[in-house]
Amino acid sequence: MTSATPLLEVAGLSGGYRSGSTAIDDLSFAVEPGQKIAVLGPNGGGKTTLFRALLGELPERRGEIRASGELAYVPQTERSRLDYPVSALDVALMGTYSGLSWYRRVGSAERESAAGALARVGLAAQAATAFGSLSGGQRQRVLIARALAQRADILLLDEPLSGVDRPSAARVMTILDELRDEGRALLVATHDIQQAREFDAVLCLNREQVAFGAPRDALSPTVLERTYGGELIVLDDERRAVIVQHHAH
Repeated sequence: MTSATPLLEVAGLSGGYRSGSTAIDDLSFAVEPGQKIAVLGPNGGGKTTLFRALLGELPERRGEIRASGELAYVPQTERSRLDYPVSALDVALMGTYSGLSWYRRVGSAERESAAGALARVGLAAQAATAFGSLSGGQRQRVLIARALAQRADILLLDEPLSGVDRPSAARVMTILDELRDEGRALLVATHDIQQAREFDAVLCLNREQVAFGAPRDALSPTVLERTYGGELIVLDDERRAVIVQHHAH
């Protein structure tokens, strides 16, 4: 942990999708530059709701969110449309749109930024390749490039390794580590408890905040049982956990 000014501060955040409903309740945490945070919890536990709240997209929201930089959302590649006739460069270029005035068209500066973002994730040679024809790992890297083209300081990644093979997952994680080392803040929604042990901190959610802190504290058997509730957890020497997900959304 560093003593830097947080890039993102959340205090008493609660909200839901309609008046009177609560999908997340009383979340409070801070993320500093150069931190990679695992957001852990069951399906329906509030991970995606938290991201929507941070992006200003949650219909009902209470509490405070203070961001000192641009936020960008990186969705699961499994949820991306693959039938649109767009190239990898086209997708990365979408990250520049938020910086354009309504009367400005995409120009050479935006194209250079998008191309540079693709090169940053190792896909310069695939710029003209149709997005839908790329592998799952390549598509995930293109989506990260889109966030980089947006010049985001805070990246919200929704299960970025879902549907990605092991070599591609390792490459994605290497990229995330490099972005963290450059001073960005990353919040990564995941179901992988063992992977979460390698993060700088862990935020455990089950509609409410169960724990936030170093993995050694936030991934204790007691915290995991509170986080996953009725999901089956098998603990072995307090270092391994197996969760039976019902995949109900």
